[in-house]
Amino acid sequence: CVLGQDSSAIIVDFFAGSGSTAEAILQLNAEDHTNHNFILVQLPEPCNPKERTGKAALKAGFPNIVEIAKERVRRAIKRLSSDEAGSLPFDKTVQDRGFRVFKLAESNFTTWDAQVAHEPKALQNQLDFHVDHIRDERTPEDILYELLLKSGFPLTTPLEKQTLAGKTVYSVAGGALVICLERELTLELIRAIAESKPERVVCLDEGFAGNDQLKANAVQTFKTKGIVKFQTV
Repeated sequence: CVLGQDSSAIIVDFFAGSGSTAEAILQLNAEDHTNHNFILVQLPEPCNPKERTGKAALKAGFPNIVEIAKERVRRAIKRLSSDEAGSLPFDKTVQDRGFRVFKLAESNFTTWDAQVAHEPKALQNQLDFHVDHIRDERTPEDILYELLLKSGFPLTTPLEKQTLAGKTVYSVAGGALVICLERELTLELIRAIAESKPERVVCLDEGFAGNDQLKANAVQTFKTKGIVKFQTV
């Protein structure tokens, strides 16, 4: 890999293995005061218990190569941060060495089956199935990042977790978008979100719990505050 004069390149490794590329980039940034970023892609290939390295990995609690890579990056960050602790020159800023891990998966939301038979019972089953259309065992973070992508923002967009009216909301890109994943919305929360004056707002539809009056109030409240787009999912 030749980086040339670029001090903020993005290096993509589609065969990340144990994460050696990430460690090398972190080390390079520390030595040259650069700000290169990395994207690692790796299938969760199981560790082979018949091999010496695989057996050792399994014994250490790493079932697959992805878990090994994640731990290697964590240790590299910890080591570099420890080396710099208390010895940073005044002309050098502290480097951001955080990283995020994402898994490729189907949508967090169940989709309407267009192939279902057009019969009353079959359609009723489909409607019942979509009363709660969020897949089981999906976390708020799972839903948050899918909505982030669907709203046109990259995964690296700055996020800020906030508390408004006793509820949790996520401010995206400095308040350009507010995502609320609360399952019980209140008028107080709607007003608090509106007062923050984001450009767009996304809420879970089930948060209104069938309260059409609350949803209508939300639409009018956001419109009054000049919010460009309000949608529910």
